[in-house]
Amino acid sequence: MNGVLVAGRSRRRALDPTFAWAAAAIAASFAMTWGWSWAVLANDYSQEAAGPLMALLHGHLGTFYSTSPSYGPSLLLRAPFALPGSLAGGGPLLIYRLAALPCLLALAGLGVWLARTLRRAGGSLAAATLALALCAANPITYRVLELGHPEELLGAALGTGAVLVAMRGRALWAGLLLGLAIANKQWALLAIGPVLLALPAGRWRALIVAGVITAGMDAPMLLSSPTVSDGTGRIVVSDTGAIFHPQQIFWFLGPRIHWVPSMALSLSRETRQPPSWLGGRAHLLIVWLGLPATLLALWRRTRREDALLLLAMLMLLRCWLDPWDVVYYPLPFIVALGAWEATVAHRVPIGAILATAVTWLDFQYLPNHVSLDAQAIWFLVPSTLALAAFAIALYRPHLRRAALARAVSRPRAVPS
Repeated sequence: MNGVLVAGRSRRRALDPTFAWAAAAIAASFAMTWGWSWAVLANDYSQEAAGPLMALLHGHLGTFYSTSPSYGPSLLLRAPFALPGSLAGGGPLLIYRLAALPCLLALAGLGVWLARTLRRAGGSLAAATLALALCAANPITYRVLELGHPEELLGAALGTGAVLVAMRGRALWAGLLLGLAIANKQWALLAIGPVLLALPAGRWRALIVAGVITAGMDAPMLLSSPTVSDGTGRIVVSDTGAIFHPQQIFWFLGPRIHWVPSMALSLSRETRQPPSWLGGRAHLLIVWLGLPATLLALWRRTRREDALLLLAMLMLLRCWLDPWDVVYYPLPFIVALGAWEATVAHRVPIGAILATAVTWLDFQYLPNHVSLDAQAIWFLVPSTLALAAFAIALYRPHLRRAALARAVSRPRAVPS
């Protein structure tokens, strides 16, 4: 009997595809990093991060801290990967690729975790592989790297990972990942509430650890400049930038203007500009909405397992409210939703896959085929419906349970 049990365990280990998934995820990360010749001299990386990163790699800490963007701590985390390229005299493209690689590997590692969890919960091999592909080979990743913001990938992995370990009761690990996520990119402040909801105990410990890590990594940057700049400055939650994209709720509140792309051309394009009262209030509103959303979830006794749904809702709300919404903003929402589908619902991450397709449609296809107002409508309709569905699932769970009960009790045809 013991021999049979040992043989069975050996056979399961032999059939365990974790190592194959890990190899595929690593290969996908390297392929994405080296598969294209990224225009690093023309994207946001060249304008915001290239100079500070090179100063850091050459040991000029004062220059790094005084010139780094709001996500400067992300460059600190990734600099060890770029250092060999700098020591070898590599050019800007090599440095960019090496600094982006840990971001891709972190998200790919999360995908392996999701696939393994789903498979062990009884999910099919195809479903688990799709969960892996959602993280390791998402088409939005291409645009993230093209635009020069690989730190978005790292933030999505760290924020979602913090909630996942919190669901397992690991307060210290949750605080560590949460602190790194916030230091990496400040939108991860929205993950505080989901982490607190997911933890069964040790919430203060997690907050203290996250606070110490964030303060330790951000303090040198904050102290290096006496003022808070806008755009890519030290604190972006109070940003007053004038960028106004149609994929957000405030679009139709902005006055119409005519934009002339070039004085050499007589063509003009009708667009909208931000209303004067908006300013940086949208970013502050996004951050502060996390508190009542979390308190309401606690008051409504939302399941700890649904903390990932809360994270997904807050990340989608960020896209909904941010006048600067661009193609990579929905990525943390997609990853959080896919993580919930894989680890809690134990199903194919069809919602996250659909969200990826809608994001690509909204930000890549429609801008070349429809008007700006039509783009806003195409974004607002599905995102508003999704937010309403998340709110019902989180705050009216009895409605979700009733719908599931009706689906289960529905009579089925009995084969003759």
